[in-house]
Amino acid sequence: MGLAELRDRVCIVGVGDTPQGSVPDKTGDELAIDAARAALEDCGLNKNDIDGLFVQPSYGRQGDYLKVGLMLGLNPRVGGAVEASGATGCYMIQHAALLLNAGMANYILLVYGTNQKTNRNRFGGALLEEHAPYGGFNPSGPFAFAFRRHMHLYGTTEEQLATIAINQRRHAGLNPKAAQKTPLSLDDYMNARYIVWPLRMFDYCYITDGGHAFILTTPERAADLKKPPVFIRGMGRQEAFRAYETPDLVMQSFQQEAAARMVFGMADMSIQDIQALYVQDAYSPAVIAALENYGFCPRGEAGRWIQDGRIGLGGELPLNVNGGQLSETYMVGWQNTCDAVRQLRGECGLRQIPAVERIMCTYTGGLREHAGALILRR
Repeated sequence: MGLAELRDRVCIVGVGDTPQGSVPDKTGDELAIDAARAALEDCGLNKNDIDGLFVQPSYGRQGDYLKVGLMLGLNPRVGGAVEASGATGCYMIQHAALLLNAGMANYILLVYGTNQKTNRNRFGGALLEEHAPYGGFNPSGPFAFAFRRHMHLYGTTEEQLATIAINQRRHAGLNPKAAQKTPLSLDDYMNARYIVWPLRMFDYCYITDGGHAFILTTPERAADLKKPPVFIRGMGRQEAFRAYETPDLVMQSFQQEAAARMVFGMADMSIQDIQALYVQDAYSPAVIAALENYGFCPRGEAGRWIQDGRIGLGGELPLNVNGGQLSETYMVGWQNTCDAVRQLRGECGLRQIPAVERIMCTYTGGLREHAGALILRR
């Protein structure tokens, strides 16, 4: 079966989330269960309808497939745990789509929960052992190095990078679920301390507790459910485990360009068809990378391209209109897909993009390793 035959053959019919920010009275697994209940309520299914389950692990041995399945009280025919860092949500949607289209399941539940803020998790350590001799103990180091290279090659400035954090904070101010809503000005950004130069405090995702869940099925079964389905028009994925052999491939260029060819090819669309974009933005340079690598602007031009309201609500390409991970919540991309579904169903209130029918979500995982993309349509 070719990718084109999967086009519009699977849809997201339920989304669920929990309070975000600090949720000290819940474990990550309990938050995942709460999100699953919300997704079931969203689409009107009973848990006994679910015959597929995928779980993303979280920190502190949370997100174990067996444990979460037992807590949910499910007897799935297909499923398992998937781990690809910030690209996991996308990869699980791809696995679910293949299984549903093959008739291996009828309704597949995807869940993620974490209490990483309450547990005060530290990111880095053994995961970054390649960089440890040089003082790089956090993923922001390679992102900072890559953006500094972008500045050197193309003249991109820190003031241009500030546009991303400011834009997403403005969107978060309209989002009741956002954890960070304090208005952010250019002066606020420029006066903030550096964490790893040239990245400042506001270039970093905001670590949170929370949970998210999706339910997928086929269009035939979706017709009888509570909410209108959101169709998966295109999917793309590319690993780059050999990326460290080619260190000058800055800003995830190889894997995102490959994922772009796959997702646009399957969808039979081009960037001109995309009306809004969500980027998995653990650090603000990830937005620069995605805009260039997926073809929304020429290589080296993203810093200039995002100016003058282009990526804001009402702009040419509204981007992360939930606030993204910089201001809404750090859910490794799950919150973006959840918000995209609600946008396509017209449920986003003051943040609603008028008449939106096609949205793209991009995902990155690890330092250079994973890239994924989805195109969703109403």
